[in-house]
Amino acid sequence: MNTEFKKLEWLTGKWEGIQGIGLYHEEWEKISDGFKGRAYLIKKGEILNSESLVIYSRDSEIYYEADVSQNPQPVSFKMSFLDNDKVIFENPKHDFPQKITYEKKPDGFLLATIEALQNGKGKKVEFNLKKIL
Repeated sequence: MNTEFKKLEWLTGKWEGIQGIGLYHEEWEKISDGFKGRAYLIKKGEILNSESLVIYSRDSEIYYEADVSQNPQPVSFKMSFLDNDKVIFENPKHDFPQKITYEKKPDGFLLATIEALQNGKGKKVEFNLKKIL
């Protein structure tokens, strides 16, 4: 497995946190050529905004790909930063988000942030997630 993927192994598992009036879940598992994940929001017992996620290597670069119902095709974000506790993926051509950050916090929480510049203004959404499995 790619040595950069080794630095991302802390992302594996099931994470959840309160988001608005719902419960946000994100799950990641290691696969032979990267990581496979999914994200969804549970609101009033119903699963909403389900996304299929993949982190993979192509042409010596690492990518994060999100397949969401709002987009006709999956959207890819190229890794722009990686250390032992943080990874950043970016796609400045996408409307929202343009930047996705995962940061492992010392208290065991995972801070996931999505952000973009829209009409000259920054928009940012944070997900403070606790590992549940």
